[in-house]
Amino acid sequence: MRVRFWGTRGSIAVPGPGTVGFGGNTSCVELTTSGGACFIFDCGTGARPLGGKLVAQASKPISATILLSHTHWDHIQGFPFFAPLLVPGSRITVCGPEESGRSLRDVLSRQMDFTYFPLEIGQLPATITFQELGEGTYEIGGARIIAQYLHHPAMTLGYRVEAAEDANRAK
Repeated sequence: MRVRFWGTRGSIAVPGPGTVGFGGNTSCVELTTSGGACFIFDCGTGARPLGGKLVAQASKPISATILLSHTHWDHIQGFPFFAPLLVPGSRITVCGPEESGRSLRDVLSRQMDFTYFPLEIGQLPATITFQELGEGTYEIGGARIIAQYLHHPAMTLGYRVEAAEDANRAK
């Protein structure tokens, strides 16, 4: 597996020369398995440069899984700016914790409401599917995802990714 941090900042993004050493974008981590599956942990402002890189390097539509730990603003504010969402034929699966009273799609749609954003979620050309998760083990994107609840003011999940090809390579 290959891991790259695109954002590690807290609630407010502060990119610029003074934050190059520690990163200035909010939470976004890319994990690519040796089999090529792309997992994105959280979709803070780091999702914008990550999405640009994915689109620039792709010779075909992009397939990726976004694993949201929770839906606080600093973990979802990059979602509308994630370039693969604008690529027809791309397939993006968005996973996140089960919320009480609101679906994951609804939470992300609300930040893209006409009052705040020029495109509604339904106008994005990529195929977007949503999967709400509880604590447990899931097969997603060719990997085994183990989700566990974490202590945080919002319903929050931590994730462990196990990919067979990566485990076999380590032996």
